[in-house]
Amino acid sequence: MAHDYIIVGAGSAGCALAAGLIARTDATVLLLEAGPMDRDPRVRIPAAVSDLWFGKLDWAYETTAQQGFGGRIDTWPRGKVIGGSSSINNMMYVRGMDVDYDGWAAGGATGWDAATMNDLFHHLEDDERGPAPHRGIGGPLRVERQRGPSPLSQAFLDACEELGVPRVEDYHADTDGCGLTMVTQRGGRRWSAADAFLRPAMVAGDGRLTVRTGVDVQRVIVEGGRAVGVDVIVDGTPRFARASQEVLLSAGAVGTPHLLLRSGIGAAEHLASVGVPVVADLPGVGDNLQDHVLTGVAAGTDGDDSLYGADKDPAALLQYLTKKRGPLTSNLGEAIGFVRTRDDDAPDIELICVPVGMQDHGRVRYPEHGVSVGAILLRPDSRGSIRLASADPAVPPIVDPGTFTDGDDLRRLCDGLRWCQRLVLDTTSLGGRVTHLIDPTAPLITDQDVTDHVRRTAQTLYHPVGTCRMGSDPDAVVDPDLRVRGIDGLRVADASVMPTLIRGHTNAPAIAIGEQAARLVAAPAHV
Repeated sequence: MAHDYIIVGAGSAGCALAAGLIARTDATVLLLEAGPMDRDPRVRIPAAVSDLWFGKLDWAYETTAQQGFGGRIDTWPRGKVIGGSSSINNMMYVRGMDVDYDGWAAGGATGWDAATMNDLFHHLEDDERGPAPHRGIGGPLRVERQRGPSPLSQAFLDACEELGVPRVEDYHADTDGCGLTMVTQRGGRRWSAADAFLRPAMVAGDGRLTVRTGVDVQRVIVEGGRAVGVDVIVDGTPRFARASQEVLLSAGAVGTPHLLLRSGIGAAEHLASVGVPVVADLPGVGDNLQDHVLTGVAAGTDGDDSLYGADKDPAALLQYLTKKRGPLTSNLGEAIGFVRTRDDDAPDIELICVPVGMQDHGRVRYPEHGVSVGAILLRPDSRGSIRLASADPAVPPIVDPGTFTDGDDLRRLCDGLRWCQRLVLDTTSLGGRVTHLIDPTAPLITDQDVTDHVRRTAQTLYHPVGTCRMGSDPDAVVDPDLRVRGIDGLRVADASVMPTLIRGHTNAPAIAIGEQAARLVAAPAHV
């Protein structure tokens, strides 16, 4: 196998990157994905999202035991399928705030400021609501209103207003407020990065884009200081794929550093400890891991308008199949709000409403009508790491989020949990519909009650970033052009390059990173 460019990972960034290269160059592109094509019909049905987790379409990484979680191990769903996590996520389109991206640029990620990122979003979006200074139309990424949000989600927004959080028409324009979540759907079905970018590029590429699924990439091969290709296993057979121009890694904030480390690119001391020959001593690879952490309250409700039972209701399935309407169009996280627990320059907590009672990534589903209200810590101070457990590529990496190990992360999330409890118990709009608490079973009264609940129930919100940090300083893994330091012909384009977490969700900026990477790669040929 020989191509001009090889992309490892067909997720949100990788699909956008492949499409961008096809559109902007005459090159041949090989896109490698460990998972299968996205033919599972559940990928298309929005409310089936939690059924996709922990199965064949999910890497389902397990973390180390987290002291901040009272010694619990968390599971991190990450898409192992064409479209990556955009094929198994909750489709929430929440792209982050200007202060986040201007912070990237101020910290040394030159050229990644809010103006640049907003231009990228504007180019990529096809927003159902029409054009506005802060959103775009006509792009490949469809963004729509929900087709049938639950009355419980509307009650949550009314409750937010009762507590002083205004309802806003567009939370990207008015960041301190609440609203129904915009979703990456088209006509009631999921619209993944594969739908938006990859399938059109396969047609437009006229044979220049080759997509291979079920490919296990073993390591990047570096010769004379330049990446020349990747060792892979296809159907149990070792092979080598050569890139005449560049190798581009888009395997995500876990997968990309794992691949770099087993390729001998990382901290020399760590590599030596697991028997991997050192190709480049880059200590930052796998460091700076950040993630959003969620906790919340589940409560039983009156009426029958939650999502409970919808997945087993033949009428709901028929309504979805014939009209793309009804509860199966739900993205689960139907409504959100942003609040400040400190005198910060922007919100530090995101509130989220799921109109069904659940815990633990949906693995615990309460057998009654209910609602779950969660709080998300948006800007954690804690940092974790990705490390090799073995030189064997088949052995999963060591994922240590380092949750609640620094700053006042725990206190902030406890304050967020207090917001959740107030919404559920102290408001007329939502609290008036709550019949009883499910988890916790009784109100949390003391600070210790709140802290214990957070430690017992907190989990990832699926937004790991930062493990191949972008910057201008010598400790950064990639420079602002996304080139890996010390290795020619090798770039990273995915959420791992984000210097810090955004106050939003990571699918949109990951796609923007893929698009920008294509522009950077193509630029020398189109000056």
